[in-house]
Amino acid sequence: MSDEVYLRLARALDALPNGFPETPSRVELQLLRKAFTEEEAELAGCMSRKYETVSEVAGRTGKPESNVKSLLDRLLPRRLIRRRVSGGREEYRLGPFVVGWYEALMGGEMRDDVEFATLFEQYMKEGGAERILAPRPGVLGVVPARGSLRKELLQPYDDIDAHFARHERFGVIDCMCRIQRNLLGSKCSTPVKRCAFVGLPPQTPLSENVLDRDQALKLFTQLEEEGHVHTGFYGFTSGAETPQFVGCCNCCGDCCGVLRAINDWGVAEGPQRSNYRAVLKEEECVACGDCVERCQVHAITQDANGIAVICRERCIGCGLCVIRCPVDAIELEPVSKDEWFDVPASFEEWEERRLKTLGMMK
Repeated sequence: MSDEVYLRLARALDALPNGFPETPSRVELQLLRKAFTEEEAELAGCMSRKYETVSEVAGRTGKPESNVKSLLDRLLPRRLIRRRVSGGREEYRLGPFVVGWYEALMGGEMRDDVEFATLFEQYMKEGGAERILAPRPGVLGVVPARGSLRKELLQPYDDIDAHFARHERFGVIDCMCRIQRNLLGSKCSTPVKRCAFVGLPPQTPLSENVLDRDQALKLFTQLEEEGHVHTGFYGFTSGAETPQFVGCCNCCGDCCGVLRAINDWGVAEGPQRSNYRAVLKEEECVACGDCVERCQVHAITQDANGIAVICRERCIGCGLCVIRCPVDAIELEPVSKDEWFDVPASFEEWEERRLKTLGMMK
């Protein structure tokens, strides 16, 4: 019975646009057993991306409503289940693996669990990374570093400064990827607290994870100067009515699972690239090599004379090379109209576009 319960949940998760594919070793089942009880897995495995009320879930599964409600509420903070209020009704659906319940667990009850971190690493190597991170739209999108774009090119989704001007309080959390890598012996020296920067109500009390504008900007600027790629959350993640910058992870190529898809796991696409690519003014390059060191996806090398060589196919348009170049020899240029990525306006739109991509990939 136990194997069938977890198999059913794995299939239900893989049916979501985010994906949760089967691997040769079936390590995904070990992940699920580690994370959820058989009772939790049995209920969640009966759900999908369709929102339902407690009574609808209970009627379909034959379980008492009180039991269903208790299980759903238990799974909410672990993000295997999502909830919304529609027309005064509470409705629930299945939540994805990444970005979703993996991050919730890695930052919570599994924070010190070496086995969970090891299972995740094995899972991504065995094909999880390809299925979850390669299809477009990506689960996170690259946002160019401040100062790397000419002002006339700024779009709402790229406007980090506007986000900081809109709010007085910001929620900042630890990097789940860094936590996972630390458990496996990583020597990365970058800050642990470096993700989210989402706007909060102005009355939110200050704390270790709630910063005022000056504190948040100081930390964000430090991360930018150290060479972290901004992988932004789509606007709908924080309830924005139109696509705009609402926060981001700040990623290094050693820890970030989305960047490691390119660096370590052989996936052609990791994050959703920005709508810009780095272009070198070769005659102005002084062969200092700063851009090579800064690039988190190894898109820049040097020729025999030390002049930078940018591989457009690997460039993700983060702009880190632009803001570090001492002679302004690199700039970001917009991609063609055919390559331009229109940021989804809702999670439903993101899922539909992703499903369309998956259909074309079959």
